[in-house]
Amino acid sequence: MPHLPSGAWRRYGTILLASAFAVILYAYIDLSYSLPWNPDRPSLPIADETAAPIPNLVHYIWLLADPAVLSLDFKVFISVYSAHLFFRPDKIYFHTDASPELWERTKASGGDWSRRVLNLPGLEPKYIDNPRLTTQGVEIDTFGAKSDFVRAYALRDLGGIYLDVDAIPLRDVAPLRRSGFANVVGGATALAPKHTGYVNTGVWLSRPHSNLAVLFAAAMDAFYNGVWAISVGILTDLAYRLHAVPGEVLIMNPRAFAPASFELADTVRLFRPYAPRFSQGNGNDADDGLPKELSNTCADALAWLRQREHAPETWKMDFSATYVLHAFDDDAANVGGGWDGKITLPYVLARQSNYARAVYPAIRHAIKAGVIPVAETT
Repeated sequence: MPHLPSGAWRRYGTILLASAFAVILYAYIDLSYSLPWNPDRPSLPIADETAAPIPNLVHYIWLLADPAVLSLDFKVFISVYSAHLFFRPDKIYFHTDASPELWERTKASGGDWSRRVLNLPGLEPKYIDNPRLTTQGVEIDTFGAKSDFVRAYALRDLGGIYLDVDAIPLRDVAPLRRSGFANVVGGATALAPKHTGYVNTGVWLSRPHSNLAVLFAAAMDAFYNGVWAISVGILTDLAYRLHAVPGEVLIMNPRAFAPASFELADTVRLFRPYAPRFSQGNGNDADDGLPKELSNTCADALAWLRQREHAPETWKMDFSATYVLHAFDDDAANVGGGWDGKITLPYVLARQSNYARAVYPAIRHAIKAGVIPVAETT
């Protein structure tokens, strides 16, 4: 063993003692913070993994511009039939201010798409009063704002799955309903920086009387001031605030519920016809018509990635992570590309756009089930 001068021993000894003290101090601080009796450590409730799942109830809102007219179009049919097909819900509720007489008359003898929607199994009306004033006396003067209030009360009192009528289910949300969370919401896709960071209000899963649903209903009544889309800010703020409480709010990636934004560039990408028209567009072709993105499995994921790498089709959207496609079409008239801006049965059957390719499986099912007569597809 080499001989060290006494001064060197003192220096090394000091270093060793300081190092040992630092290690002991670090271990003490780290351990004391992790101990359950540490008064400085925040205490949050543990999620109840045995709690009941979010109810399999679907909620739509349909308020009338004319109290004598109840008319639903093909776009509404796409959403409601897709919910019926993929969710297999216990009930589909239409919260409406239509009179019971008008509802029954439309169900029996209304337009084709109205009758097909209203006669789906499990679909029931929930007759409501049209919300007009907050308790603060502020007028609720737009259909969007009225819908915000109605969805707040529906989810607070009944729980379930709220969908805008332009939100199209593409697969079952049962894994999300059973995830143990009291609420499931998704981020909103945005192209402009000023629109980033928000939660999408068009799809919302909630247990009845959850903290988020109760607070949102109270906040809408307390803070609604007539400003357009104030509900988006309120739901976003509350969702992120309650995100700290285990088991309260699951915030999904934007692809889950809103893979496209409401901005024109995304509207073009979603609705513009790009691909050649399918030669057999009547829903009776031999294949299942599923876009490859929707039918991928782990086994073929590598081949799919290789194909994308070598022959990318930049217009195609990947919906494999999407449970519900919130399809904003406010700018549809400006999409162009040989499309007139109208979502029709022939438009979907042609499968030339991302939107048509995504919703086609449900429409094909409706044709084969006889809900849509084959004669209408030729």
